[in-house]
Amino acid sequence: MIITKIEPQKKHKNRSSVFLDGHFAFGISDFDVLRYRLKEGQDLSENDLKTIQNEVLFQDAKQYALKLLDRQSYTEKALCRKMADRGCEPSAITKTVSFLKEYGYLDDAAYARHYIESALRLGKSGMRKIRYDLIEKGIDRNTLEEIVSEFDKSQITQNESLSVLPLLEKKLKGDFSFPNLMKAKRYCLARGFSVEAIDNAVRKLQIEENDFFE
Repeated sequence: MIITKIEPQKKHKNRSSVFLDGHFAFGISDFDVLRYRLKEGQDLSENDLKTIQNEVLFQDAKQYALKLLDRQSYTEKALCRKMADRGCEPSAITKTVSFLKEYGYLDDAAYARHYIESALRLGKSGMRKIRYDLIEKGIDRNTLEEIVSEFDKSQITQNESLSVLPLLEKKLKGDFSFPNLMKAKRYCLARGFSVEAIDNAVRKLQIEENDFFE
């Protein structure tokens, strides 16, 4: 394999991208470029590549991943994307993910559970929106359904009914006419709240409105 190009990375200071036989192969620190005396036109043997993969690329990917996880939680998909964007070599990413899972640093089920708990507590969106967001973040659908099943459905509906109440109140402004009511309901549905939770909240507002005028 011939090193056809070594160029500085635009997004990451003091790192370079290495191309083998005209194709991007891996990102590496400028220090390691010098340490392993890598240069364009060099014939890189399989053994040399394996040495770099094991001694440099895996360790680099692992340290980068641990640094990211020290700041915030990630799903496996999101973390892999971050490492790939940095130019981490595919086999190094795979080994890093295995290491992180083995030692409990990366756990999609725990991530989903914590995300749902926090989202329900904040009450800014309903369970449908929460599910959608987690799938977008890379949580496997089967894993997600297992975690969702841990939560009491009636409690979720009750929480949603309380959370959607101020949104409905703000949108309706005391006007329960059919067009205004449908518009407010669509607004809340778009934020992932269930029909049942929205209807519960509407009934509560209507009762309060009637009591006010009695």
